[in-house]
Amino acid sequence: MVARVRREAVDSRAEAEALPAVLYVPDLAALLRISEKAVRHRAARGLVPPPVKLGRALAWTREVVLAWLRDSGRAAGTVDVKITLRPYAKDKNRWQIDIRLMNPSQPQTEIRRRMVAPGGHDQKQARTWGERQVAALLRELVGEGAKVEAPAPNNVGAPTKWAPRKEVERPGSRPMTLDKFYKTRFEPEHVELLKPATRDYYRKAWALYIGPMLGDLPLVAIDDDRISAFRAGLRKKLAASTSNIVLSKVALMLRFARKMRAIETVPIFERLPEPRRRPKEVYSEEQIAAMMAVARRHGTDALVILLLALDAGLRVSEICALEWRDIDLKEGTVLIQRSVYEGVVQTPKGTIGKLALTRALREALEAHRLEVSHGPLVVYRRPSQNKPMTSPHNPGTIWTVLGRIQAELGLKKAGPHLLRHTALTRLANLGASVYVVQSVARHAHLQTTQVYLHTQQTGLSREAANLLDRATAAGGFGNALATPATTAPNPR
Repeated sequence: MVARVRREAVDSRAEAEALPAVLYVPDLAALLRISEKAVRHRAARGLVPPPVKLGRALAWTREVVLAWLRDSGRAAGTVDVKITLRPYAKDKNRWQIDIRLMNPSQPQTEIRRRMVAPGGHDQKQARTWGERQVAALLRELVGEGAKVEAPAPNNVGAPTKWAPRKEVERPGSRPMTLDKFYKTRFEPEHVELLKPATRDYYRKAWALYIGPMLGDLPLVAIDDDRISAFRAGLRKKLAASTSNIVLSKVALMLRFARKMRAIETVPIFERLPEPRRRPKEVYSEEQIAAMMAVARRHGTDALVILLLALDAGLRVSEICALEWRDIDLKEGTVLIQRSVYEGVVQTPKGTIGKLALTRALREALEAHRLEVSHGPLVVYRRPSQNKPMTSPHNPGTIWTVLGRIQAELGLKKAGPHLLRHTALTRLANLGASVYVVQSVARHAHLQTTQVYLHTQQTGLSREAANLLDRATAAGGFGNALATPATTAPNPR
């Protein structure tokens, strides 16, 4: 299989050395042998060095352009590349890649390189990996000492071990590694501004996956090949959905680095294909009625917890942080404006919103208000032998309250989120629009809400089945039911 890939290459050093001190769009277009419109387009997408504005004109200094040409292997003209793939003889699960291209400096000389793609790549991914090696070959031809990233010859069975790459360093400076950038720039300027739960996720992802695999690399060395190998390594350890989340964190770090002008371009991040999830089971109307009956026997606090998740669709962290001042029993509304994470009060996930109370939830709250002491929180943990005083709930104790109700009915133990999922699915089944469901769920993105509309398919298919049943009862099928069109006689 042969692919033709167009690559830009510098014709000669004399052409580069003859550049003016300041290059404008026509100058850069002439150097790269592309149109001025293409230069402006690439500047907008970050595919050329960041320009400066002299008046209304885009401009680049000669040193910046030369450094960019050396680092990226960009140039004028085209280079024809042939790439062929075949299964690797020593490991049929990997692909051997044969790259042939004409030397841009010596058009009569052909350059040929053979290498083995990293493990875990299918044929399409291996081809993409091979195409990305061409840029490294061109950098080597420029003469800056950059080496093609390829598996070490003596370790072909270990795809994570690469031949050392020689980075171009400026005198008196060392390239900033991803580890240093994360700890000195990204963490204090971005991660520390996020919610506690998100901060913890970043720190875990960094400590377990990102730091060990990419932390020691210079920022300028994290290119498409490194990300491709990192992606394959994640897939061996994590599920596809979790791997994609970690990849999105790395992508955000590198976009932040480009914003800080630490790098010029961001590598391509390809998501791993995720298997389709089966629709989550929800509680039936009979099970809901049985849980409400058991909750009433357990006390008003248990009933309030159940209905806050089942009718109002609150998350467990929002139930723990709900205060009486957020509830207007006269108006029949509840304002969701806070949640709690490991004892720290914060804004809720999604959006802040006011919801109307159902009749059952309103009556349960009125009864609970008369029974409990007037504390700021709506629900508290009951006194026990270990804790004689009341204390705030946490997600674990909310699980315990619901687990007792489910155990008494012989239901599978599940947390409050299944009740929230049931509440939103019930709304969808009753004909509520996706915007109504989004308002109750307080989702920031409509795509998240669409997950809860999966059971509408059953109702739609039932409606289709009923139409076919009525057609059968009428004694016709398909086009036979259509009223034949009457045509006027053909005049002679």
